[in-house]
Amino acid sequence: MIRKFLKNILGENFTENNAKLATVNFAIILFMFVLSGIMLFFLPEQISILHTGDTYYPLPSVLAVWLFPVIALVVNIGFIKQKRLTKVNSVMFVVLLVVMMVSYISQV
Repeated sequence: MIRKFLKNILGENFTENNAKLATVNFAIILFMFVLSGIMLFFLPEQISILHTGDTYYPLPSVLAVWLFPVIALVVNIGFIKQKRLTKVNSVMFVVLLVVMMVSYISQV
């Protein structure tokens, strides 16, 4: 069902060769969404998305917690559409997952 949906949206760029990598990447991104949803209960009301010196940019945690997963999802769909899906992309998403969790844990 998901494969058929992706093939309809992405067309010829979604082939059998990169279907396995796309599945792995979507699983990592789904895991990011789940962890973000769980961390939402433990995070403060506002999260700093950018902190440089005296400048502080807070966002409500209800919005900020979804930034990492949504960006990863958009980047993954972009990789598929550009036919640039490789194992390095999967490693990049795992690194992004780790960075996401470290940033959330540091704000708890």
